[in-house]
Amino acid sequence: MIRFSYIVRTFMFFLAAFAWGQSFSGKIVGLVTDSSEAVVSRVAVTVVNEGTGTQRRLITDANGVYVAAELPVGYYTVRYEAPGFGKAERQRVKVDVGSETRVDVALSVQAMEQSIDVKVEVPVLQQDSSTLSEVVDTRQVEELPLNGRDFRKLAFLVPGAAPRSPRGSLGSFTMNGQREKSNIFLIDGVDNNDPFRNQASFNQGGVAGAQATLFPIDALAEFSVQIQGSAEYGRNAGAVVNTVVKSGTNEIHGTLYEFLRNDKLNARNFFETLPGTQKGPFKNSNYGGSIGGPIKHDRTFLFASFEGERGRPSSSLAVTVPGVADIASARASNAAAGRAENALGAKILSLFPQENNPGAKGNFAYSLPNIIDSNNFVVKIDHRFSDRFNLSGRYVYGDGTQTFPLNSGQGSQLAPYQTIVPTRVQLAGLNFSQVLTSRLINDTRVSFMRFAQVFSPLDSAFDPASIGLITGAKGGLPTIAVGGFESLGAPPMSRVDVSARLIRLPTRWCGRSAVIP
Repeated sequence: MIRFSYIVRTFMFFLAAFAWGQSFSGKIVGLVTDSSEAVVSRVAVTVVNEGTGTQRRLITDANGVYVAAELPVGYYTVRYEAPGFGKAERQRVKVDVGSETRVDVALSVQAMEQSIDVKVEVPVLQQDSSTLSEVVDTRQVEELPLNGRDFRKLAFLVPGAAPRSPRGSLGSFTMNGQREKSNIFLIDGVDNNDPFRNQASFNQGGVAGAQATLFPIDALAEFSVQIQGSAEYGRNAGAVVNTVVKSGTNEIHGTLYEFLRNDKLNARNFFETLPGTQKGPFKNSNYGGSIGGPIKHDRTFLFASFEGERGRPSSSLAVTVPGVADIASARASNAAAGRAENALGAKILSLFPQENNPGAKGNFAYSLPNIIDSNNFVVKIDHRFSDRFNLSGRYVYGDGTQTFPLNSGQGSQLAPYQTIVPTRVQLAGLNFSQVLTSRLINDTRVSFMRFAQVFSPLDSAFDPASIGLITGAKGGLPTIAVGGFESLGAPPMSRVDVSARLIRLPTRWCGRSAVIP
């Protein structure tokens, strides 16, 4: 047992020493020179998180280069001090998810006690990476219109992204012609693809286009969409959607909101103008809030967000059912051929609704009330043991129920055979960041994800044997196809219940020499 433990520890050491990790953080790199553009070595560089006060201390190498890697997204102040030179400071340095921010500085020879403060603008061109990516920041997430409250729709701002059609949830997208299943979705560096369909577990659609669960928008700090991802993300050929959950800071912040849509402002659609129909109801409410702040100043921080949805849309349809004339013609044909009427067939025929628009191709027009309900929340806690050791944990939960007609070509669209889809998604994870040296930073991640979804018909309590149809199973009327008319019944209940556990010990090798004082 001791020998086995020793082998495991040795293996993990070499794994940490030579592996590149999938980074969901960012980094600041730069070159320090003097007024003559000569490099300045051994400059003390201090990187301070403006939200939490966390500091990272570095010293430039012999080439005047410094690298502060694996920094949480946010704004930073960078200070420079060297003997014989005036102090310099760069404020509001923006660090984005999975990207590199370059901050070069030229120090002036010290003539008197002085410091230079400069506010940094984020460069448009990424000079130090071949990765093609686009960052969607907090301002865009909060201010751009977002029907459906699915943050993935903002990926359409990125060149090459296109909505998935005709199937998929409202925010599904493809990148550069790749399949939707080729995309990788990460939340704080943790895999968010469900192992069954390989699609994003949160915001994934149920039986219709509406999302079964929602990732709360107010919990989203920012996300990047990488079109040409780095090798460290290499798993799928599509986009890498790297999402970061907000963290609490030393200041208390909170939000409270509701977005309401109501049919009182809607016009009738085409099917709702047909005889015997009326304007279908449509009500949808997205509501929630968030709060973030310190548990212990400069040490422990909390962020929590909740978003609920209550939707009552309707499906307006027109289908063809056996009408009075159709039934009379069939009975006359049977009588002429001397065929007796089948009792089971008559019972099945009675399950069809009566036509309300005789003579039309879709002789039965109707509206069905649908249900979209979900409750979703995020809780995240960050703790700083020191400037070199940080622990972050999060729990993301979504629980939703949908009821829609199954209009995918399998089963009937009629009211008794609508499909109920309860869905529950859970994602938990811990990240332990360790700054071992300025060239060696280890980020240990432990995660758990579960995706459970059930498809069942509204008439699941119906026993086919009650009408003489022996199927050997209960659970609703099976699909019965009637030539030229809308079918009856629905496919049998199906269930998806998958879970994944993942432990990663990725190490980021910064590639440039520097030392921590």
